[in-house]
Amino acid sequence: MNESNLSIGPLMKAARKFKKFNQSDVAEAIGCSQSALSKMEHNLLTPNAPQWFLFSRFTSIPPETLELGVIDRKTEVSLNNENVSIGFKLPKRYRINKSQKVREVYPLLHYLQINYPEDYKLFLVSANIDEEFYLDFDNLVNFQIIIDLINLFIKLDVKSLEQIEDVVKVGQNSLYWDNFHGQWSEPIEVLYEFAKAQGTFQVDFVIRVELINDAVLLSYLPQAHVYHFLKDVNAETQRWINSYRILTIESLVYNTLGKVIKAKLLPDLSKSPLESHFEIR
Repeated sequence: MNESNLSIGPLMKAARKFKKFNQSDVAEAIGCSQSALSKMEHNLLTPNAPQWFLFSRFTSIPPETLELGVIDRKTEVSLNNENVSIGFKLPKRYRINKSQKVREVYPLLHYLQINYPEDYKLFLVSANIDEEFYLDFDNLVNFQIIIDLINLFIKLDVKSLEQIEDVVKVGQNSLYWDNFHGQWSEPIEVLYEFAKAQGTFQVDFVIRVELINDAVLLSYLPQAHVYHFLKDVNAETQRWINSYRILTIESLVYNTLGKVIKAKLLPDLSKSPLESHFEIR
């Protein structure tokens, strides 16, 4: 997930598997042998410029993919979209109610890879999903993977407010926010757009933004299918999630406008462990 260290081979494999193409299909499209394509996917051979152009067109990946180090078509999420991730085998644990894009998982994985590389490798093995899966921001997985990563952070003792803030700073980088742009002047404008943009991140939660008197109320409202994942959410998981949400909101406004805001959790308004309401001033 570290964009500075990625090579072209895994990207080619990720793009091919997203479309569920076999190697012979792609090799024919770019004018090489299946053996040569296999070597490309394993970084034993580098495609030339015409081959990369033909590959990008055949697999429908954006031209900036090689520069970014991830594939990002900036598509909208739909629950259990059967046309996404079809070339990857997902274990049942992460296959039920798929509505999180890899983009939404990326900050946690990226932080884990940088700061706990051995635990990152162990997590990939335990998740039983091909590593190339995480190179395509449009691949879908469910909210269970977010819960598992958060519980792993808690196990690693990454749970203080300062440590969770570091997860936000490191993980929510320019790749994560790549398609969130606009001309805004007030925090509420940024938060309205943040709520509207959720379709390119996830559809497990609706984010609602309301102006009440002099304060902004921002709410995370879980969709019905999310309650399937409550079995692994305890009080500490809930606290981690809410801290992450607070720091995401505050960081987004500061990085967008240079303005400092404070988000305060209003626990009395929540009707479930995954529902959150924040007063923002």
